[in-house]
Order: sequence, then C-alpha cells, then structure tokens
Amino acid sequence: MQINIDEARRALTEKPMFATSAERVLILDGIKSKYNSLPQPKRFSAMLSELLSRVSVPIEDHDLIVGRCVDRELTEDEEKIFQEYIKHPDNPNRLSLLSSGHSTISWEMILQKGLSGLKAEVSRSAKDAESEEKRVFFSSMLEAYEAIEGYILRYADSAESKGLTAVAKNLRASVNAPDSFYSALQLFWILTLINCAYITPNPTFTLGRLDKLLYPLYKADIDSGRMTKDNARRYITDYYCKHNLIMGRGEHQIGDSTNSTTFERIFNFDAPQYLLLAGKDEDGNPSVNELTELFAECIVPEFKNPVVVVRYFGGLNEQFPTLWKTLIKKAIASSSMMFYNDDSVQKTLARYGIPKEDLCRYEHFGCNWPSLGDDSAWLQNTPRSKKFGVYTSKEEEKQLDIPFMKTNTAYGWPEDLLIVLRELEGRAEISMDEIYDKFFARMADFIDRKLEWSEHETKARKRRPSALLSFRDLFSRSAIKRGECLSACAKYHFNLNSFYMFGTVSDCFTVIDRLVVREKRLTLSELLAATDANFVGYEETLALVRSVDKYGSDEEISNGHAAALAKRFSDLVIEKSRITLERSGVLLVSCLQSDTWHIKLGELFGATPNGRLANTPFSQNSRPSNGAAKNGLTAMLNSMLNLPSDGFLSGALNLDIDNRQFAGERGETMLSVLLGSYFNAGGLHAQVSCTSADDLIDAKENPTCHRDIRVRVTGYSGIFVDMPEKLQNDIIERLK
Repeated sequence: MQINIDEARRALTEKPMFATSAERVLILDGIKSKYNSLPQPKRFSAMLSELLSRVSVPIEDHDLIVGRCVDRELTEDEEKIFQEYIKHPDNPNRLSLLSSGHSTISWEMILQKGLSGLKAEVSRSAKDAESEEKRVFFSSMLEAYEAIEGYILRYADSAESKGLTAVAKNLRASVNAPDSFYSALQLFWILTLINCAYITPNPTFTLGRLDKLLYPLYKADIDSGRMTKDNARRYITDYYCKHNLIMGRGEHQIGDSTNSTTFERIFNFDAPQYLLLAGKDEDGNPSVNELTELFAECIVPEFKNPVVVVRYFGGLNEQFPTLWKTLIKKAIASSSMMFYNDDSVQKTLARYGIPKEDLCRYEHFGCNWPSLGDDSAWLQNTPRSKKFGVYTSKEEEKQLDIPFMKTNTAYGWPEDLLIVLRELEGRAEISMDEIYDKFFARMADFIDRKLEWSEHETKARKRRPSALLSFRDLFSRSAIKRGECLSACAKYHFNLNSFYMFGTVSDCFTVIDRLVVREKRLTLSELLAATDANFVGYEETLALVRSVDKYGSDEEISNGHAAALAKRFSDLVIEKSRITLERSGVLLVSCLQSDTWHIKLGELFGATPNGRLANTPFSQNSRPSNGAAKNGLTAMLNSMLNLPSDGFLSGALNLDIDNRQFAGERGETMLSVLLGSYFNAGGLHAQVSCTSADDLIDAKENPTCHRDIRVRVTGYSGIFVDMPEKLQNDIIERLK
C-alpha cells in the first residue's frame, strides 16, 4: 500500500496551489444554461447525468478502491472561461446542483438497498404521488440514480480494460445492495466522490459510523474466508488515501484566492469528511468491535481526511485498552482525529427532549458542529425558502431575507458585554448579579429572535416541499418516502447557537469580579477607560488585569464564572428550544464554537477588560485564551471540567502538546492518563496537535523543510506551511 499512501501524501503537499477541477468546470460551463426551462429537480438530474457521463474515469494499477477526479492547472484560455463561469448567474451550483454540504446521508439505507433497491423504493413511492410537483421530484430521483449507476459501470468497464478484473467485479457488485465489505466500501467512496468532487462546494461530509455499519459484512467475509484481515486493512487504507487525492492546498477560513486553492477551484480542497468510531448503541451498550480497531489502526497521520471522530464513553480506556493505545499513538502523531464524549452529548440531547431512539443518531460534521443525523437539516446550510418561490407577501420575504444570525452584535458576545458594562458605568456600586442579568437578557432576546426566524423559515419551506432536489435527498429515507426535499421534511430542523469567544467573556467577568467588586482596586469607569485607550498610558492597570488568574488556571473565582456562564447559556438555549422542538421540530444546538472567527473578529475589535489588546485574537472555541492556562495542561482540563457535562453538543478544544514532552512510551502513558481521566470525568472534546512552538517558528522561516507538519485548526487539520501567516501566528501563540 505504500505507493497509494505516497501518492496521497504528494497530492496534499505538492499539488499546484491553483489546481482546478478542470473537467467539471469545462463540462458544466458548456451546459450551464441548457436546462433552464426545466423545473429545478429536472435540471439537477439532467446536469448530473450529463456531467457523470462525460467526466473521465481514471484508474491506476495500484487502485483497490476506485474513483478519482482530474485536478490540474488551467491553461490561459481555460482560466478565462473559469473566471467567467464562477460569476455567471447560471452557474449550476447557484441554480441547479444545489449544495448539500455540512450534512450526511443514510448510509445504512444505502447498504441495505444499493442503487437498484433505491430505484425500486422510489418507483413504489411515485405510484402514490398526488401532485405533478411530486411526480417530477420522483422521476428526477430515478434519473439521478441511473446517472450514478452509469458512472459506476463506466468505471467497471475501465477497470476491465486495464485487466483489473477483481476491481471491475467489485464495482459491478456495488451497484446492488453490497454483499461484501469490499463492495460496500467501494460504493460508499463513489457516492462520497460524486458529492465532494462534483456537486457540493465545501461539502464537509459525514461518512457515518462505519465500524458499526460495516461490521456484519466484515465478520461474514472474515469467517467465510472470502477476505483476510490484511485485505480489509488494505481496502481501508486505500479508502483513506482516496479522500486526500481530491483535496487542494491552503486553508479556507483565513485563506483567500491568493494563497489557497479555494472551493471554486476544487470543491473539496479543505473540507473535512468525518468518519465516526465507537460510541454506544441504541441500548446504551459499547459499540466497539474488531473493525473499530482496524479503522483506528489504519489511520495515516500525514493525511488530512477522513477526520476520525472517536465517540468516547466512560471507561473506554479501560474496557478496550488495545484500541485506546492505538488511538493515543495516532493522536501523538498529530493524526487528523478528535475525541467527543458520547455520554455528555447524549445527556445534553436528552435534556432537549430528543427521544431515546434518536439519541445515538447524532453526528458531528464540518468544523465540529453537531447534527441529529440523517433525518435533520441545518437551516443555515440547506437551500432556503427564497429558492422555493414560496413567499406570500413582500413583508414575509423581507422578514426571511436576513443574513444568518451569529450574535446580537457585529463582534460577538464580548461586544455585548461591553454594551452592558457601559450601561452600568458611573454607578457607585455594581453587583455581578446585575451584570449577569443584563448580559443574559440580551442573549435571551437574541435566542428568541433566532428561534422565531428558524420556525418561520421552516414553515415557509413546507409550502412547496417538492420544489427542490439535492444530492442529499437521493439518499434520505424521508425524501424517498414522501417525495419532498429534506430541507423541508426533515424530522429536526436545527440552527447553531454558540457562545462565541467564551474564554474572553469569562475572563472579563473574572477581572471585574476580582478587581472591581471584591477588592475594589479599580472602579468600572477606570477599567473601561483603560480598555478604551487600549491600555496605553494605563500600563499599571494592564499589569494588574493580567495578574488575575483566568479561565484555564484552575482557580476558584475563574472556575466559578466559567461554570456560571456556561450553565446559564446552555440552560437558556435548551429550555427555549424544548418549546419550539415540541411545537415545530425546530431547535438551536448549544455550542462553544467559534471556528476562526476569533481571529477575524478580534482583529477588527478594540481591547477588552480581560487585558486583551485591540485587534488581537479573542479566545477560540471552548479553549481558554492564549496564555491563560499558565498552570499547565492538567489545570486547564480541570478548569474545563467545571463546565456542565449536559450542556453542550460541541465545543472544540485544541489540545496542543509539546512533542518533546510527550515522546516515546512515557509520553503515550502521560497522554493516555490525561485524556482518559478528562473524559471519564465528563470532559466534552479534545483534538491533539503534537509539535512545539520552536518547530513551528522554524517552519515559518524554512517552509520547504517542514511540509509534513500538520496542526489542528477547528474541525479539520491543516498543513502548517500552507496556512496564512495570521493563522500560523495564532497557532504558535497557543503553544506558548
């Protein structure tokens, strides 16, 4: 398999920065306006059919899992076509091939039925279609299945022509309900390839719980002698390899068209695909088997995809020591993987009122965001009602046509806090209770407005639920049964509600409580004056503020404020969402997630009362502010254990460890104990970067010598030397 692994490594590090999916662009540019007279579902199936019948089906002699796309630099004339194409109003990804990114599909249904079974299921549903719009929806689905099947069979013919008989046979077997581990993995990859390379910009696709799902086929193949464990290992490894061949270079949240491939050139250039392992089953029992260990063993540390999400449950480290040891080794190697506390997530979902049968169906996708599985729709990243043509009045159009809401203010919850503090400025006495009440009054009002918008948007979508068809609908139980797009008919419609820059806000509360309320060493007016001046001329105040122990230091006052803020926020989100969930299937998911907004918004905002200077990053995700965890990793994790274990569904912790301190068997033991203790005590999440500030600084100065260094960004890994400088600097600061 070394040739396959080396090829994937080269694709990640040596592919030209401005490589482009040339065939996709040139084919779709030629037909971009061809089907405009058809309803959208028909445009979707017609464009998909023409695209998949014309793209090449390249195969290499070393391929076991088949499916590639052609990414290359464009010629000068092709570049002109590309630039015009991406701006054209008939660009298919605006009009026809609608995005279904940040999502998953029903992998279990695909495994059970295969494409042939899905066609039969849709044909049965179509007989009862009561409207022309539904009949068009169903017939378009059938045409799309035919297009995918034809694409797979073209690959089979290509494999046959190269003498790869076993590969060709496996491809043909994958069209029907897969009858082997190999054919199932092949079908899963082809569907992933189509979505991530040809259909969806920034696909961020969830691949499902493959260890649980594929285990019966794996065991049957092993027990019958049809497959050896070594063969399974090779199939999994090549499946991993293929994910990295379709990526580009650079980074998508901070990067731009000058230093990154961008999603316009390669849809999957920096998008993570999440593969889920372990966790508990529907009855609350551990869902770990031999295939779990094999998927973990096959992780290649140098790869960016798939991102392996380990659903940790209490005692996993002791019940499955071999698996745990493998995972720790991969984490120290800075593999693209993360750990989530399965117990904590399911407890939180239960508080919302999610029924028991759906608790274990949750998934994480994209940049550490949670969903409720294949029968849920994220309201931000699915086609909105405006594309359905469902408005009944100009007033409703105005009400719905608003930008996606993140917080009340332009710069997040730190700005909201400063607004509250200015309302209280000048008072002789202030209390922390009053600051809390005013701050959360603003937050409660925001949550109410966001839920109102979400319910209104969902209601509008349901007026014409069959008006749109996306790739995801082809593999949705609800869409197939009802003839309606999942954007409208999902069981759960959710929006994200995050406490952005949580550490920064928590530290501000701690500083005010300590210096203004308890010790009275400053008045609120004095603290705000220093903040407004960016602490210039207030150096003693800055030193005093920075001397206060912050969130992450495991100190009583800071721990108390972190706990109180997290609990009050999560209680608000969950309690208000319980009402709308019962009424309309709409909820907000409680998160401690900021992606890289902490950099982008921080560089636009002034200083904050915690001693953070103007135009510098806020805290990121659930992590303490850079430099705040001054008492070490154990103290930082102890601080984070003060957050409610049943309050959040996501909240990334970039756990940066020094590769010298955690080297060898001793280092593995240290991390094993550290993470095991953290999760067994209720910790929510961790994703490990094992490097050092010195190595990263040297990589900035000598990038060609350090192409192999990968670090965690948010829900994905990045090759450090390909990142924009401001992101590199923030990651280095995390390690200091």
